[in-house]
Amino acid sequence: MEKEYLYVGHYIDTKGNYILKVGTTKNLKQRQGQHNTKYRAAARCPMAEDSSFEYDWHIELSKYNTLRFEDKTRAKWKEEQIGKFITKDRFLCEEKPTVVQVVIRKTYEIYLWEGLTKTHSHGIIQV
Repeated sequence: MEKEYLYVGHYIDTKGNYILKVGTTKNLKQRQGQHNTKYRAAARCPMAEDSSFEYDWHIELSKYNTLRFEDKTRAKWKEEQIGKFITKDRFLCEEKPTVVQVVIRKTYEIYLWEGLTKTHSHGIIQV
């Protein structure tokens, strides 16, 4: 079965807003480079010159499940009004959220504090 990653990441735009993203990919490093190129040239919420796309959390799943949980997470974040939804899968957050959730059988809480990038229900994982 083909595997892909479901991920949560962010960058800072030219106005200092926190841009949150949920997405899927086969190759995290390659996708990160694509985001850096694409979002620097974006018409809406372009990436600041001193920013880069960073992953906050990821999990490996089947391709089918990554797409399914990406859609569910996007819908959940829209309902929770995490930020203003922009194109396909980004959220413009005027203030950085403290935590976001991704539900895949269990709830993964992704803490977005400085110095912390992720947590599971078992405790905080520091990086």
